[in-house]
Amino acid sequence: MATIQCSNPECQTINPLQNLVCEKCETPLLKRYLRPLGDWVTSFEQGALIDERYWVISHQVVLDSKPGIPPEFSEDIPEKIRKYLRLFPYRLHLPQIYTYYNPSQEENHSPQIALLEYGTIPLKESGEPRYPELLPPLTQIWTEAKDNPLRQLNWLWQMAKLWQPLEGQQMVSSLLDTSLVRVNAGMIQLLDFHPDEHNFHSVKELGQLWLSLTEGTSPLIVDYLQSLCDYLQRGKIPHPDYLLSYFDPALTYCGQWYNKKYQIFTLTDSGPTRSHNEDACYPSAGELVEPSPDQPNFTIVCDGVGGQDAGEVASQLAIDTLVEQIPQLPTFSETRNSQQGLQDLAEAINLTNNRISERNDAENRQDRQRMGTTLVLSLVHDHEVYLANVGDSRIYLITPDSCHQVTTDDDLASREVRLGYLFYRDAIKYPNAGALVQALGMSNANSLHPNVTRLITDEDCIFLLCSDGLSDYDRVDQYWHLEIAPILSHEKELPTVGQELVNVANGKNGHDNVTISLLYCQIKLASLEQRPLSMADVEAFLVATKEETQPTIDPSDDLSSDLQPTEPLPSREETTETKKINFLLIFGILAIIVLILGAGIYGMWQLLQPPSTPISRPSPSSSVSSEPSLPEPGELIQLTQVLSLSETPQGNQSYPDLPSDSILQILPQEEYKKVIKVKICQIAAETSSFKALEGKEAWIATPNLSSSVYQTYEGKVLGSCTQVAQ
Repeated sequence: MATIQCSNPECQTINPLQNLVCEKCETPLLKRYLRPLGDWVTSFEQGALIDERYWVISHQVVLDSKPGIPPEFSEDIPEKIRKYLRLFPYRLHLPQIYTYYNPSQEENHSPQIALLEYGTIPLKESGEPRYPELLPPLTQIWTEAKDNPLRQLNWLWQMAKLWQPLEGQQMVSSLLDTSLVRVNAGMIQLLDFHPDEHNFHSVKELGQLWLSLTEGTSPLIVDYLQSLCDYLQRGKIPHPDYLLSYFDPALTYCGQWYNKKYQIFTLTDSGPTRSHNEDACYPSAGELVEPSPDQPNFTIVCDGVGGQDAGEVASQLAIDTLVEQIPQLPTFSETRNSQQGLQDLAEAINLTNNRISERNDAENRQDRQRMGTTLVLSLVHDHEVYLANVGDSRIYLITPDSCHQVTTDDDLASREVRLGYLFYRDAIKYPNAGALVQALGMSNANSLHPNVTRLITDEDCIFLLCSDGLSDYDRVDQYWHLEIAPILSHEKELPTVGQELVNVANGKNGHDNVTISLLYCQIKLASLEQRPLSMADVEAFLVATKEETQPTIDPSDDLSSDLQPTEPLPSREETTETKKINFLLIFGILAIIVLILGAGIYGMWQLLQPPSTPISRPSPSSSVSSEPSLPEPGELIQLTQVLSLSETPQGNQSYPDLPSDSILQILPQEEYKKVIKVKICQIAAETSSFKALEGKEAWIATPNLSSSVYQTYEGKVLGSCTQVAQ
């Protein structure tokens, strides 16, 4: 039978799997269930103990019996493994490498042991995984959420957000594999990902996938989802950023159907070994706060940077500045533009940074004398929770069955992982792994990149914000189920849990100040008797806010600090229009100066030249054409947009518009100069009326075939276009 070793280094007692705490020292037992990467585990029988550590529960599940001991790692990291590391900032949704090494000294003697981790896995009371492959497929759980339309929309929105980061690593096809798309409470998590076989994937394929879910979709959103899938398949929503712009108003509309209640409790303590407390929090410590709907609902935890002078001054200055700035943010009082909300929040943090930095400069503080602070912040806006962090204080999301670390630390260990240099559980073993790469106040905001993101709350949950006085040594991972989850079952109150967490930090860690904030979110669908969401509602919102021309793009959403753009976010006063005018003015002045100088130099040069025969210049007809070069006859192209074709070169008889991803073959051109003759090879549509056009010849007006309309097709072609045209 599988057993677990206590992670307390002073205990290490072997415990039965069903134990919640160590039977000797009562330390909560960490149960890390992992998934083998590759098929190496098939050479072991079920119940085998690999390398005296890993229990083979099945060929899909392995249990680490020694979770308190750091796993081993290979020094060489193959490129396919580096992709997992580069996606480390998205580990809320994507698996990470838990261990990767060769247990034998001989390189070819045995295969590499490679295991993936997923954070918290839902468990039975027996301590075993609730699901045979750790997490249930979305297709299995989808119908169970039929009475929670906000959750169903939330899952789809998370998938849309993952498109671009996965596409950047050439693994976006994993998002289209229903066997890999899993659910962990309210989070979409991929079981694994595999490399793309080609580069022609488009978001229209999400439409095909989501259409298969409509049978189990809530009646309140099913019409909208069908319309969204139709738009995707017809190419009307060609890019992931446009797709996200359609989700924002849908989530807002749907969120209005829910009743929400929030409670906040904060607590701070200097700890058993520190003479004073450099942490600060908001609201005031020790008070249970229930913000009303018309009040700004936010909470902050700051940790004065250890080893710096006057860290408590920096942390309190950060709190005071943000408490002043956040209620003034225009986004939360005037609009529901989520991207502007993220931008405004980041600007408020940059302003806070500059106030601390300016005080450092005014007091002539240099190097280690400069005061600074970490920051974690949560801001509630209806069904959304906006989150921000700078430094190594953390935010965790707790549900009845899961605990997810939402933030990524701004330290050297995390940076090395994101760059693909080290495995995370290997990187944190180094002495300087926890050194911060950024904190508030240490320099001007030009070099600061706050991590800002937002999550959708679709069930009762708790956000824990804490300084590293609590989070160090995996204390949250150990104690969340015993101390925090009981709030959700109404077995404990927030003040009681807050004090218990401080006691855990002081008793189990004790090396630092500790500050916690608990945000308790209670959300419930008011009634199923609501007017269903329609695409017309969403498009009306997009027109009203002009978001149809300015799609929602989250450049800093879920993006780690040193992967963000190096330019700072602009201040509110420095608008895009102002920068454009200034740029044009400067450019115009420079252009005039260059023209004047050029004319003068050219005139002087002409005066100094001896008389010569004039050089004949080419006629306009012989100059290089500005039109894009066209594909050669016989070449195959794939459309990236909807395209109009005609049955005749004169254009007087039109075919139905071809959808994007359709494949055409360029035919030898005849006497007609302003059109291109093609053969329709394959149409990316299921209707018989479209399929009847395959194999037919057609004409395209040349201006319609710009380079943005098509890409060269390199895949296998079926039907009449397999032979090169003669």
